[in-house]
Amino acid sequence: MIIALHGGLPKEMLYGLGGGFIVAVLFFIFIHYRVYKSNYYKDEFVYFSSEKKVVFYIGFLIVNFFVAYILLFVFMLLIMAIANLFLK
Repeated sequence: MIIALHGGLPKEMLYGLGGGFIVAVLFFIFIHYRVYKSNYYKDEFVYFSSEKKVVFYIGFLIVNFFVAYILLFVFMLLIMAIANLFLK
């Protein structure tokens, strides 16, 4: 796969970016759902002060964005490799 300077991105890269983005968004939705359904959220987190909730949620978002960023590139490369096999 070579990136052409005149023709834009190859199909493999577009498929990889789309697939990686979808996997990262699904991870983000899944992890938020799991935390929302957890016993810790229902039993203890609701009694925290508002400031403490904000700090925890921002930390949670930072960690999840980092993991989603890594998943984006891992699955992007994986899907690009698979697309490269099928598009040739």
